[in-house]
Amino acid sequence: MPEELNPTAAPEPQRIPFDPIIPIFREWAVLKAQVTEETTRLNKLRDRVAAAVEQRGYTDHKGSQYLDLPFPIPAGDSEYTRIKRERRVSISADEEAAERILRAKGEALYRRAFPPVPMLDPDELYVLLQEGHLTEAEMDEILVQKETFAFRGLTS
Repeated sequence: MPEELNPTAAPEPQRIPFDPIIPIFREWAVLKAQVTEETTRLNKLRDRVAAAVEQRGYTDHKGSQYLDLPFPIPAGDSEYTRIKRERRVSISADEEAAERILRAKGEALYRRAFPPVPMLDPDELYVLLQEGHLTEAEMDEILVQKETFAFRGLTS
């Protein structure tokens, strides 16, 4: 006797095998999204606080700005009593100005400040190989492969 098909019966659910990496990866993905959101929020709060310190704070002899809090604010292992917007100064060379000034003072001074720097031309290595000046073994010694991996979760 052949089995009758019952059109009203629900199909059996497909069993998916458990993989222990799934909850670990899910936790990583959720945490990564939270860190991104929290970092954005943290930066916006920092910018608002910095603007308040700039507008309402006082400046010390080094140019840093401070805003005293009306009462201590505990957070984690710290207790904050003041906000500091620290002034930092970095010096960078204007290469165009240096080149213009030193060229006007002569080639000797220019070369002291702008020494010729030998630089490897990888394309020229292949030309030297084609011309027979380098061997494959020498090229393998010169051009070293370095393998790295980036960890990413992919979405569809």
